[in-house]
Amino acid sequence: MSAPSWQETVERVAALCQSAGFDVVRPFAADWFNAGLPQSERLYDFGRPGALGILIGNTKALWPVFQRAVAASPALGTTAHALDSYTKRVLWRAASRVAPLASCTYFSQTPPPLAIPIQRLAERIGFAGLSPSRLAVHPSYGPWFALRAVLLLDLEGPGTTPPEPVRPCRGCSEPCVPAFEHALSVSAPISSDSIARHAAEWIAVRDACPLGRPYRYSDDQLGYHYQPARRRLLLAP
Repeated sequence: MSAPSWQETVERVAALCQSAGFDVVRPFAADWFNAGLPQSERLYDFGRPGALGILIGNTKALWPVFQRAVAASPALGTTAHALDSYTKRVLWRAASRVAPLASCTYFSQTPPPLAIPIQRLAERIGFAGLSPSRLAVHPSYGPWFALRAVLLLDLEGPGTTPPEPVRPCRGCSEPCVPAFEHALSVSAPISSDSIARHAAEWIAVRDACPLGRPYRYSDDQLGYHYQPARRRLLLAP
């Protein structure tokens, strides 16, 4: 029995991810990211430079699906990092769907030193560009998306020639910069607690971007991301 094509494999993964609210599914070849990097910084490629990688994330489409998942499994909503747990559950299920292909999954919430530079990866594979305010920006979604994970599979992907990088911020008047500088100044020294206390200022950095306004997160989704102390309340029935 022949191995599935990379296109068929991406379709299978995308079908499960999208039904679970992860509507950003972008295939790439491992070498699009790995080229020129020292071995210690490369993604695992199973010994094949063109191994299939899939960048997985979400827009605002995730929030209602995630809420329904919590309603169906109340214990999920009581955990400190419910969305991280949900993401891992979905992605591990996606990896099992393409078995017996060997797989390796990198999650964006993994702390250093094992974290991957997922914004830089998104830039190198032609999905999004890094803005002056350090937000990844997509030509359509603007800054209103999140990068959750990278799935690597032992299968030849879409060739070893990377696409041209996207430059969504080119020619922009950079209204995000003063908002970003203000958020930095009021939150110093920067910590998760200081960002939560000044959530409005950090949300204003995203709001300053002229791109992606139809994809803006709801107030509850923003509250979940920027104010961890409110998470259980926001997920309560």
